[in-house]
Amino acid sequence: MTCAPRRTLLAVMACCSLLSLAGCASPPLRLYTLGVPPDANVTEPHLSSRTATIAISRIILPDYLDSQDIITRQGEEILRSSRARWASRLSLGVTDLLTNELSNKRPTELITDQPLADVATMRVQIDISRFDVAANGVATLDATWAVLPRDPNLPLTRERAHLVANGSVSTDADVAALMRELVIRLADRVNTTIPAVH
Repeated sequence: MTCAPRRTLLAVMACCSLLSLAGCASPPLRLYTLGVPPDANVTEPHLSSRTATIAISRIILPDYLDSQDIITRQGEEILRSSRARWASRLSLGVTDLLTNELSNKRPTELITDQPLADVATMRVQIDISRFDVAANGVATLDATWAVLPRDPNLPLTRERAHLVANGSVSTDADVAALMRELVIRLADRVNTTIPAVH
């Protein structure tokens, strides 16, 4: 075999190898958020300089959870999804969803997780000590929180919650939906402990 046909054969073999590798490539990585698209029918509240402001501090999560990995638990083993990730760190996603839920429940107050120009009327600090989705479809969230008024003469509120939900975990979207449900339920519990501002 002369050099030219041999080069042609090698080039064809190299192309076939590349095409074969391309065919075996994994599917594109999917990105998830805990939030849902906003309702187009929601009307913006009219805020004034007298509007009470409630600052939501960034949620505290265990280190192994606070990443972009979507994980499930099988006993003591942590299973990280190879097909999907959160669009941002989980603590940011949880903070964003909880803030939005509280804003929808309290339209006459300014609920924000962003820096304020002045001191908030009150602050809410939430510490999630457990936020697991087990491989059997049982999701658990344990949290403690404090509502701290600006006025030091007003009482400080401390509460905790243990929340459980059940559902499918066959896809990453299922895991995200279960976690979203628990954060929304946590927002409901937190909301009941925030005193009315007079």
